[in-house]
Amino acid sequence: MGKASSDPSDNKHEQPLQAVLLADTFDNAWHPITLESYDGHADGTKGKERPLVLCPLNNVPLLNHSIDFLQGAGVRELFLISTTGSDALEQYLSSHSPYADSDRNNSTSQHKIMWSSKLTVTLLRFSDCTNIGDALRELDRRNVIKSDPFILMQGDVITNVDLREVLLSHAARKKRDPSAIMTVLLSDVGGWGIDGRPDSGENPNAPPDARGGEANFLPPLRSSTDDLVLALDTSRGMDEARILLWDDRPCKRNAAIPTSFFVENSSNITLTRNLIDIGLDICSPDVLARFSDEFDYRELRSQFVANCVSEEEIGLQSRIYGYVLRRGEYAGRPLGDMRRYHTVSMDVLRRWCYPLVPDNYHNRGSDRGNTDDAVANYVCERHYVYRNVGKGNTNNMRSHVGRSTQLLGPLLLGPNNYIGEHCCLQRSTLGPNCKVMDRCSVIDSHLWGDVLIEEGAKLNGVIVCEGGIVRKGAIVERGCVIGKGCIVGEGVTLKEFTRITMVVEVQEEDDFSGFDESTSEEESSSEEEEEDHEEEDGHDKQTSVVNAKEAEMIAATGITDYHVVGPDGRGRVWTPSPPDEYDSEDDDDAAQESAIELMKSQSIGYDMTLVYRKWKELQMEEDDNFSDEGRGSDSDDEDIDMGDEWNNDGIVDNNANNAAASHLDEEGMQITGRQKGVDVVKELREICLEHETSSPVENLRIELNSFKFSQNATYADCCKGAIMAVIDKILEKSDSPSPAKLVSSLKKMLEYWGPLFQSICMGSEEERAMIHGLENMALGAGKAASVLGTEPAFRFVLQTLHDQEILNEEALFEWAAERKEEGSETPRGKLFLQKPTQDFLEWLEEDSAEETESGDDDDDSV
Repeated sequence: MGKASSDPSDNKHEQPLQAVLLADTFDNAWHPITLESYDGHADGTKGKERPLVLCPLNNVPLLNHSIDFLQGAGVRELFLISTTGSDALEQYLSSHSPYADSDRNNSTSQHKIMWSSKLTVTLLRFSDCTNIGDALRELDRRNVIKSDPFILMQGDVITNVDLREVLLSHAARKKRDPSAIMTVLLSDVGGWGIDGRPDSGENPNAPPDARGGEANFLPPLRSSTDDLVLALDTSRGMDEARILLWDDRPCKRNAAIPTSFFVENSSNITLTRNLIDIGLDICSPDVLARFSDEFDYRELRSQFVANCVSEEEIGLQSRIYGYVLRRGEYAGRPLGDMRRYHTVSMDVLRRWCYPLVPDNYHNRGSDRGNTDDAVANYVCERHYVYRNVGKGNTNNMRSHVGRSTQLLGPLLLGPNNYIGEHCCLQRSTLGPNCKVMDRCSVIDSHLWGDVLIEEGAKLNGVIVCEGGIVRKGAIVERGCVIGKGCIVGEGVTLKEFTRITMVVEVQEEDDFSGFDESTSEEESSSEEEEEDHEEEDGHDKQTSVVNAKEAEMIAATGITDYHVVGPDGRGRVWTPSPPDEYDSEDDDDAAQESAIELMKSQSIGYDMTLVYRKWKELQMEEDDNFSDEGRGSDSDDEDIDMGDEWNNDGIVDNNANNAAASHLDEEGMQITGRQKGVDVVKELREICLEHETSSPVENLRIELNSFKFSQNATYADCCKGAIMAVIDKILEKSDSPSPAKLVSSLKKMLEYWGPLFQSICMGSEEERAMIHGLENMALGAGKAASVLGTEPAFRFVLQTLHDQEILNEEALFEWAAERKEEGSETPRGKLFLQKPTQDFLEWLEEDSAEETESGDDDDDSV
C-alpha cells in the first residue's frame, strides 16, 4: 500500500485548497507611490492607481512572489481582494496569463482567470471596503470560501516556509478541538534594546556587517508602529503554542492575562516580545463567520485576534494558535513601510529566503508566456552581486558596467542597465533600462525602471520610480522618494525624507449627511461664511479639497515646486495628511507634525533608535494619574494606553454609579460575560459613528442591542456612547461652532437620533449616563472640550435635550444633587457651577414648582 500524500490539495474527496490574498494594507505608508497610475500615466485615476502588490521587489512584482508561493503550497484557487487599483490588477492578470481570455467572467465585481494549469485566480473588487474587517465580511457574504482550512495572506509576505506541514498540523488540531479556528505564523527576530548611550551616528537599519559594534539591538524587520507582546501556552511546544495574549500597542507599560489561564497552564506560559507577525494565517471558515457576527471588528490583529485570545468563558472561546518559523525559514513584510522594503530586499539578495533568489527567477512562470521575470536571467557573482546575462540570443539585455566602477553587494543589476565609469553602487537594486552615468554614487537605493542618474549625482537611501531622472551633480538624501516621471534638477540637494510626485490627491467630499445651519444673531460674520461654505457642495470642493477637475488641470499644466527640485526639475512635494481619526488637544500643526514624523519612521535610512527610545520612555514613565494600588481604581490596566484616541475626549468617571474600569463592577469585580479589555462605551460610541444615517435608525438600535447582550452592557452604556457619537458627528462638520450653532446642529441631529434615545432610555439612570458622557467630553481634551466647556454651550445642550424630551427634570435634578455634594473645587463642580447652567436649573425648579402648584389647585377645584 502506497504512502498517503502529504499535500492537502491531493485528496480528491476534499475541496481543493483555497487562499485569500489581501492586495491592500489599508494605510498610507506608500503614498504617493500608490496614488500613481499603473498604466503609464502620471496622474492616478480611480481604479488605475498602482496597487501595492504590483510594486516591484528585486524587479519582480510582489504579486508574482505571492502567487508562486501559494501555488507551491498546494493552493488551487486563489481569491485576490482589491479595494484600490482594481482595473490595474485586472489588466496585469490578463496580460500575464495565457489562459485569461478563455475563462473571463463578465461580472463587474469579479474577474477569474487561469494563472497556470494548476491555479485559478479570481479578482474580487471590494471598492467600498476601507479596512480588513469589512473585506472579510464581504467575502463571507459572497460565500466563495469552501475549503477548511483556507490560507489568509497579506499581499506583501515574502517567505520560504513550508506550509504543507502547518496545514496538516492545523487540520489535526481542528479535528481534536473544534474551537481551534486559526493558526498565526510568527517569526523570531529577537527583542529590542536601547543601551541609553549617545547615538554613534551609524545607520541601525543597515545590514549587520555594515554596522559598528553598538550595544543597541534594533531588529530591522520590526514595524515602527507596533511592539508585539505575546503570552503562549507552550505545553505542546512552539509549533503548537496556543496564544493567550496578543498586545501590539507600544505605549503600554504593562499587559494583562486572565487568571483563569494560569489555572489551566500555570507551568507552561511563556511571555515574549521576540516574535513578529508575518501576515500569514491558516484559518477555518469560522473566522469569516466571526467577522460577520462581530460587525464592529475592523482590524484582524488588534481587534479580532486580541479579543479572541482573551475570551475566558468555556464554550465561547475561539482558540488561536501560533506557529513559530524554524531555523532556515524566513519571512518579511516589505510593503509594511519603505524601511522594511529595503531590509527584505537585501535579505533576499543575501539568499536568506532561498529558493526565492534572483538566479531562480528564470525557472518560474514559464507556462505563463513572455513575462518580464521570465526574460531576466540573473547570475550570482561574488559578494552577492547579481547581474542579468540575458537569455539565449538576447545579448542586448545584458548590463554594461564600467571597468573602474565599484560594485558592492548585495546588489542587483537588471536587464539592459548601463553603469558608467568611477561609480560606486552598494546595497541597491536597479530595474530594467536604468542608466547611471560617470562618477555617481548609489547606496541603499532602489531604481525601479527607465531611470536616469546623470553624471556626479549621489543617492543614499532613495526610491526612484519609473522614468525618474536625477540631473547632474544632484544629491538626494536618505528617505527620499522620487515619483514616476519626476526630475531632480542639476546641482539640487533634495533634503532627507522628501517625497516628490506628479500626483495630486483627489479627495472625495465626506458623505456625512449634513444639515442646513440656521443663522443666529449670536454668530459672527466668519461663522456665517463657514455656514454658507458647508451648505454649498461646489464651494466646499473648491476651497477645502482638490476636486477631480482641478487635479486634471494641475496634472496637465505640470505645477512644480521649483524651489525644491530646481528650475529644470519637475514634481511637487508630497506632504502626508493627518489621519481622519486624529484628535488632539493641540492644534492642527501638531497633527501634521505627527503625520510627518510617522512618514519619516517608515522611510529608508530612518534611525529607529528614536522610535525605540520613545517607546522605552513611555513604557518606563511613572505616571501619577495611574496608581496600581487597589482594585477598581482609576488605574486599571486598560486605561494606561497613552495612544488611545478615545481618551482625548474622555476622562475617568469617578461617579459612584459607574465602574472605574469598563470591565469591572462597582465593587471592582469582573463583570460576568464581559471580555477583559473591552471598553463598552468606546465600542458603542464607535458603532454609532460608523452608522450611516441613510439607513433606518432601527438598524442601529438592533446593532447596539446585540453588542449590549454580547458584553453584558447596560442601556446606560448605550445612551452614553450614542450621545458622545452625536456630538462627534456635529464636530465633524464644524471644528469650533458657536453655542448657538451647536444647538442648531443638535436639533437637526435629533430629528434622526431622537427615536433611538427614546427607545433605549428606560429611565433616569440612562438619562444621567448621557449627562455624564457630555461631562466627560467637556472636561476632556481636544475640540469637544473646547466647545462644550465654553459657556453657555453645556447649558444649551442640556436645555435642548430637555426641550426635545430626551432628558426629563427628574434626571437633571438627580444629577444636580450629585454635583452639589462634590463641591466647587473639582472639574465637574466647576462645570456644574457655570452661571448659565445654574440659571437653567433654577428655571427648571421654578417651572416644576409652578406645575406642582397648578396641579394642586386643579385638585382643590375638583
